[in-house]
Amino acid sequence: MKWLYQYDENFNYIDAGEIEWEDDVDIPEGYTDVKPLDGLFKAKFDTKNLTWKESASKEYIESLQPGSPERTPVDELKAQNAAMTEQLAKTQSLIESQAQMIANLYLMLAEGGKGA
Repeated sequence: MKWLYQYDENFNYIDAGEIEWEDDVDIPEGYTDVKPLDGLFKAKFDTKNLTWKESASKEYIESLQPGSPERTPVDELKAQNAAMTEQLAKTQSLIESQAQMIANLYLMLAEGGKGA
């Protein structure tokens, strides 16, 4: 069993749209088994890279901050956390791409070097 996470027609995460799914059954349309990263204000699924990314604007994120327009140290940490989470998602995407390329190279070697 694995958890699937739902997104809408615009690929935005649907909160509480998780379902438990059998491992050997195809994933239905509008779901992914990639868990959204913690710290994203508006998670959006990138179907090409199979990662979640932040889609909230800086203004939106700042509008959620309580109190005065002056940023507190906690606000700064939240903003830094959002930026680091986005960077982590990009790094994970690159790692997954490299792993796929390595797997393809091993496959080509196993087939005697034939391939693209």
